[in-house]
Amino acid sequence: MKRFGFLLGAVAVCGFAMMVPSVIADQPKEGAKEGHEGHDHAGHDHDGHNHKEGEAHGQDPMQKMMEQMAAPGPQHEHMQESVGTWKTEMKHWMAPGEPMEATGVSVIKSVMGGRYLEEHFTSNMMDQEFIGRGIFGFDKAKGKYVSVWFDNMGTGLMTMEGTYDEATKTLTTKGEAEMMPGMKTKMRIVDKEIDKDTHVMEMFMTMGESAEEMKTMEIKYTRDKKVADAK
Repeated sequence: MKRFGFLLGAVAVCGFAMMVPSVIADQPKEGAKEGHEGHDHAGHDHDGHNHKEGEAHGQDPMQKMMEQMAAPGPQHEHMQESVGTWKTEMKHWMAPGEPMEATGVSVIKSVMGGRYLEEHFTSNMMDQEFIGRGIFGFDKAKGKYVSVWFDNMGTGLMTMEGTYDEATKTLTTKGEAEMMPGMKTKMRIVDKEIDKDTHVMEMFMTMGESAEEMKTMEIKYTRDKKVADAK
């Protein structure tokens, strides 16, 4: 709307690998005696450093940073406002002129402990059922909103990233897609909040280096208050 699975798996492996040296260092060496050969273990002093019994070891800075990056932040809390069921009114332009129009439904759920939003979109375009799925989140390492979209009208993934302007309540994301072999298409999506129950998404495409940007889609989302939030 990132293929997180493999990335998170890799991060977990890296985190485990970094913790191993710390765990090994804390294990008692073979042959070591309780009390360190007669020295008082409760309050012994090694090279001028006083270690009292029960004193906690300092947390590894890298591990602490990873935990901070993994924890949801205020941006993720703000994202939860989109959870629910939305009625959609879509306009689609294949060329300049009158657009094709369609209605649909978007169900947005909060997943992974509030770290991401998952969108299930259904509509009907050109007498064909249109089904789309999106994953949306805020990447704390990048400091940007990120998303991936895929649907039954293609076999590729559309990935986007961008920023939110609090003053205008507008999220702008950019990305690139390859709809045909060798044909790179630049994408720009502008999602503006009208109020808590209404927002409008506009999609723009630039097909080719010398081509002009063209508006290809507009979707108005209106919250369906008759349907319970999709937690």
